[in-house]
Amino acid sequence: MLAVARAERWPLRRAVGVTLVAGLAHVLSTVLLGLGLGLLGWRLSAQFSHLARGAAPALLVLIGVLYALSGPGHAHPDPAPTRPRGRVVLGLAATMFLAPCLEIQTFFLAAGTHGPAALALLMGVYLLASVSAMCALVALAHRGLGRLNLDGLAHHERRLTGAVLVLVGLAGFFVDW
Repeated sequence: MLAVARAERWPLRRAVGVTLVAGLAHVLSTVLLGLGLGLLGWRLSAQFSHLARGAAPALLVLIGVLYALSGPGHAHPDPAPTRPRGRVVLGLAATMFLAPCLEIQTFFLAAGTHGPAALALLMGVYLLASVSAMCALVALAHRGLGRLNLDGLAHHERRLTGAVLVLVGLAGFFVDW
């Protein structure tokens, strides 16, 4: 987002506004996919309640390990900045909509085993955390904190995400949500 904002010479307000639109598109697709998985988890939990308590945390641990071992982090491609403004915004939003966060889907499945309230809570927390973090990072970088070199952190993104999945999965064995 920041690269496009700089190429288009957008002021801070426009850069954060476009990030908000693209972030909401990303969260929408993630939540739609997660809602389906969460409802599946809820239905399975009702039928197999004795298995669901151990299966969801075990699935989180397994997916976390597999995800951590799946390779380095990723980078989102920036669209060409030569397009008109409306097309740039639409292109960014469409790109983010078509790239839902797959890493969090196991959380939706696990939350679904605890019912609609847990699923709704996860959706709300994910929306607030994701969009506010995206906007805050773009705002900070736009203001000059882009001098920080976080490429090394992005390179280890999958390992960090995998570790979080494993920790949440392990917590699921000991905590009755």
